[in-house]
Amino acid sequence: MRIDRAHEERYNTIDGSAVYMGWDRGWQIFHEKSSPKVDMQIEKRELPQQRQMSTPLDFSLWPDTKDYDQNNPGIIKKVEDLDRRKYASDLEKAFWVNVTRVPICASYLAACAKVRPRKILELGTGGDSAHSTGMFLYWLHSTQTPKARTLHISVDRHPLSHVWPRYREIPFWHFIQADSITAMKTIMAGAFSSFPRVFDMIFIDSSHLYPHTLYEIKQASYMTDAILLDDTTVPDVAQSLSEFLMAHSEWLRIDLSHGVTLIERHEYV
Repeated sequence: MRIDRAHEERYNTIDGSAVYMGWDRGWQIFHEKSSPKVDMQIEKRELPQQRQMSTPLDFSLWPDTKDYDQNNPGIIKKVEDLDRRKYASDLEKAFWVNVTRVPICASYLAACAKVRPRKILELGTGGDSAHSTGMFLYWLHSTQTPKARTLHISVDRHPLSHVWPRYREIPFWHFIQADSITAMKTIMAGAFSSFPRVFDMIFIDSSHLYPHTLYEIKQASYMTDAILLDDTTVPDVAQSLSEFLMAHSEWLRIDLSHGVTLIERHEYV
């Protein structure tokens, strides 16, 4: 077998107290000694304090939380415990609260990890729940850099009540009260001078009706290469998505969680 010298420093094998470099050396040690034995004694040390105290949750801004007790028993006590912990930011605390209430919304971050968006357009906030809003704001806040501009635009045909006071201090978050398709067309027409016409990812979680969802997907396909959809197990949404994908073979589908689906444009070579 040819010995690979080019990448030796990036392949390491621990044998006892010694560390060796090289893929070939790793295989040699494995053949000589098989899998290493594990020392079960734990090495303890104090970690430096990295998380600060964040402000207590204003539960008046999370009025729907109590409604989740039917499918998430004891959620109020869980959230109260979360409220006593230390977090790097209020958005980090909101992340824990949102995932505690609706665990599948963590799959939104899986989509973000794949797409790496800096500019997100969210169609539908889910009323006072706004799980997706909190998750996307958390992603953009935790990955922002001084040189990279982040932007999150939420769209809903209904006015925001508790959600707007909850997140309005986030400087890169904007809200448009309008129908989702109307909002996309208005953005594309350049009516908002500070908004881009193309986004890294568009999230669809609005009417869940056919053919409205189908037209949302079609319109979004002219504004992004990545579309994330919620509730794709709902018959009207499933029909809309299926029809779009059948007509557009360049889009690939991956189901991230129950009802959470990411589609991406990948043209043939």
